[in-house]
Amino acid sequence: MTKILVLNPNTSKVVTEKVAAAIKKIARADVDVTVAQLPHGPESLESFYDEALAAPYSIEVVKQANLDGYDAIILAAFCDPNLEALKEISTIPVYGIAECAYSAALLMGNMFGILTEKKHKEAVKRHQVRKFGLESRFAGVKALGMGVVEIATDGNKVKEIGFMRARELMEAGAEVIVLGCASMAGYAEEMESELGVPVIDPVSVTYKIVEGLTDLKLKHSKVGLYSKPAPQKMN
Repeated sequence: MTKILVLNPNTSKVVTEKVAAAIKKIARADVDVTVAQLPHGPESLESFYDEALAAPYSIEVVKQANLDGYDAIILAAFCDPNLEALKEISTIPVYGIAECAYSAALLMGNMFGILTEKKHKEAVKRHQVRKFGLESRFAGVKALGMGVVEIATDGNKVKEIGFMRARELMEAGAEVIVLGCASMAGYAEEMESELGVPVIDPVSVTYKIVEGLTDLKLKHSKVGLYSKPAPQKMN
């Protein structure tokens, strides 16, 4: 049986439960899915500093998942925290929900826009889009003005503000809306019905992509970007 680990790389139980509920609705019965959070670290990842604090714990979980016979790992945070390092150390594929969500958005329309959490994350998302080289397909990003945990627990507020911000993105040319936070899992269907354009739930979309790629036994290349790092002496 295929085994997939979905890792929430923070310690928020509320966000982990939100991610687990979204996965439960779509996971195939013949796949053994584990949804887990870090045992230690930040409650939410809202800065590069938070991501750095979470890194050692994420590394240990990924190392253990390789030993435990998992076929793939999903990193369920839209910042794709420490993703390159985790791909380097892993012999099984590690997928970020941002990289998968953007890939799916490119198939659904010409231009995509992103809904994110707090205002400063708009700059972070623009930086992320540049990193992936997707500026020519990017219509913009709008913040909800909410924190990660608040987004997970106040769906009515997310939708109320999200509809307004999404329409602003559509006026700027967005044909697809990407929900730029794992804690937005479960909101896409209603928002898509209201907005009339594809809305990408990064958790659900990534999970189904990973199921398919795992069935095909595809893995990340290890000859270049994600080559296994050389052992280091720690002083």
